[in-house]
Amino acid sequence: MSRIAVLMIILGLAACGMKGSLERPSGPAPEPLLGSGKSTAKDVSTTTHRQAQ
Repeated sequence: MSRIAVLMIILGLAACGMKGSLERPSGPAPEPLLGSGKSTAKDVSTTTHRQAQ
């Protein structure tokens, strides 16, 4: 019984590496699921100038 279990484990691990190299599908990239994926920084600059005293 243990020989069968060992054989199944070996075959299962060997099958994991038989998928081949991964390739990106053609076409545009899908939209991210949560938000835009990029953190947008807020513009905190001021447009007014201080006058020197």
